[in-house]
Amino acid sequence: MVLSLLNKDDLANASRVSKFWYAYATFDELWRKMYTSVIPERRQELGIEFSQWRGTWRSSILNSKENKPVVDCSGVVYSDTLFTPYSNSCIDYKELFRDLIQEQENLRDIDGYWDASLLDSPNKFPYRGRIARIEESTFTYKNFVDNHWTDHPFILGSKQNGTNRRWPEWTTKYLLERFPDVKFRQESVLWELALYESYALQNQDESPLYLFDCRSDAMKALLPTGYYENPPIFAKEDLFKVFEECRPDHSWLIAGPARSGSTFHKDPNSTDAWNVVLEGSKLWVMLPPEMKPPGVFVSEDESEVMSPEGLAEWVKSGFWNDSIQLSDEANLDSNDKYGSGGFRTCVVGITFKNECMYVPSGWWHSVINLEDSVAFTANFVPPCKVGQVLNFMKNKPAQVSGFRHDLFQEKLSNFMKTQDIEDSDNKTILEKYLSMEELKKLDEDVGELKGTGCMPVYEAFIELLLAKGMDDIVANGFGELKTAEVKQKTSQVWERLTKDAKSEEKGGFSFGFDLDDE
Repeated sequence: MVLSLLNKDDLANASRVSKFWYAYATFDELWRKMYTSVIPERRQELGIEFSQWRGTWRSSILNSKENKPVVDCSGVVYSDTLFTPYSNSCIDYKELFRDLIQEQENLRDIDGYWDASLLDSPNKFPYRGRIARIEESTFTYKNFVDNHWTDHPFILGSKQNGTNRRWPEWTTKYLLERFPDVKFRQESVLWELALYESYALQNQDESPLYLFDCRSDAMKALLPTGYYENPPIFAKEDLFKVFEECRPDHSWLIAGPARSGSTFHKDPNSTDAWNVVLEGSKLWVMLPPEMKPPGVFVSEDESEVMSPEGLAEWVKSGFWNDSIQLSDEANLDSNDKYGSGGFRTCVVGITFKNECMYVPSGWWHSVINLEDSVAFTANFVPPCKVGQVLNFMKNKPAQVSGFRHDLFQEKLSNFMKTQDIEDSDNKTILEKYLSMEELKKLDEDVGELKGTGCMPVYEAFIELLLAKGMDDIVANGFGELKTAEVKQKTSQVWERLTKDAKSEEKGGFSFGFDLDDE
């Protein structure tokens, strides 16, 4: 903590004090934070900017060729602070998950992709605790809605993918040849692709930087319209398109070396997502909304999520074993308690090249790159999920993210000028928001801004859908929203009553039967 307060020259000098100081002052995580914790303009000012990756953050910042320790500190320095990140950076997921990888390769190559007509519900897939593989040519939107796949992950693939060019060849080689000097977003940094590739091939980070880009010049060239031209059948109709220019970012190019990935999260704004692997392979651990991921703390309203800092720490701490145990226990019939289309428990699976994962809204998921990988993903809202999205927008407004006040105000202003909205509460709310002149210049995503809750995304979404003639979809959404709100209210009342009943010392309400912990 003390050493993190030093600038690059003082930190370099500190490594000359003693073996103990050398061990700590050359800890590469210190140098990484020195670089990534400041904005690009400050990096130039502080003299820590670099254009060539030299194997470590320290060597790159100091423009040095020193990649290995030059001082032997063995027998002198013992520190979990130094050892744990090093140990995590040495993890070999392909060896650790060898049996699962072999199992998944067999399911792909031997068992093959299932005909969608044979899987009229997720619990018809015989390999419990695993994510179903379905032949894309047999899958229809009717299958998606009627057979309960809207609320369960699945993988679409085809043995014809190698010849019919279903997915683009956006491999690392292709991207490097076409966009070597284009800057892509990698978490907190913005690097040319050639620099990032050099980093990806040779880094010792506990959690390697992950390229997650949607706005680069390369993305504008790859997706001129902002949308992938031939998405999976379940994503062809996307209701969020009504937001047009003020829509949150939704199409992403993802790339990262082995060991990179993402910790447990839910996709924003209760949207669904699809993710296709273009190169490499990805391990997925997924849990339904009502199940908390092992090792993850989630606040009651899910506004705060805390988990181990890195994927390796999560795996090595035993939480992977807890997850796979939940998955394996799905063989028990008791896990089908949700009835037809149930089977909602922890599921795991691996997507290989040209396989597309469907991520249902609200599902927790964590992803680990088993090898250097490139993927493309997009968020969307199918008509059958409009009720869930309306519920999220209305009842969790502070968690709505990705919208910008300046673009949102401009969109609404133009919309209100051209559309004759019936006099309603929505009209009043939208007009009040447009009167807030100070928001017109705010160009950051909501979630980072003061006053986020005042953005009337819920009301705007309804009116934009109605203006497009989607009255039936809105009506169905309202019905689902009302059902969800009644269910949520009933659940909260029941929880309060049972809590009072168990608290004898409070003298609370008592039922006519015993409520024990079992």
